[in-house]
Amino acid sequence: MNNAMKKYLIAFSVMMISGVAGAADSASRVDCTAIQARINELVAIEEPSAEQSTELAQLQAQYRADCSRSAAGRRATTTSRISVATVAAASTPVAATPQVETVVVTTRTVLDEYLNGRRELCDELKTDIDSLTKNGASTAELEPLQNQYDADCEEIDKSETVEVDEETAARNVASGLCEDGSKPNQFGCCEGETFTDMGNLVFACCPDDGGTCYPPINSGNAL
Repeated sequence: MNNAMKKYLIAFSVMMISGVAGAADSASRVDCTAIQARINELVAIEEPSAEQSTELAQLQAQYRADCSRSAAGRRATTTSRISVATVAAASTPVAATPQVETVVVTTRTVLDEYLNGRRELCDELKTDIDSLTKNGASTAELEPLQNQYDADCEEIDKSETVEVDEETAARNVASGLCEDGSKPNQFGCCEGETFTDMGNLVFACCPDDGGTCYPPINSGNAL
């Protein structure tokens, strides 16, 4: 066999070996891609079964053994695993931690809430009265609303208890006020009293909890 023929056979052998190696490497890459795709599918499952967990462990071991041959490959594989984990974590809905607001309820907070509500209602009633007045409502038509406003809104906060001695109480009544110094309503009755028709055109202010009725402090405009 001459030298030219030897060189030709050697070159042909090298080409055949390279082709086989390239085909094997290509097949390996295809297999690794398929394995990685399956790993991605399994990682994305939120609650995998026992069979799926076992399959995932086996595929990861196979991928490390067959597809991570070089340092560069291992870095790429590591990056790929981190990316998959990150995507899986991002796609998993995370329940927001509820923000619990602690509200301390005291007698003062309850009273303030009630008084603020009363003030808002009084403001609305006053606005309605003014609006009706501008639209030509008569005094007779407005009287029920005005009476209600005077009774409920003249003195909203009555939470403070004031002890009044007998002498001060008598002086207050003599000056046309209630015993505690507050202003009587349009019927001349004080808080906790009801204007009552006693018959024969006799009217009195009777305590709501029972007891002796008293003449109105003043006749006002109601009679």
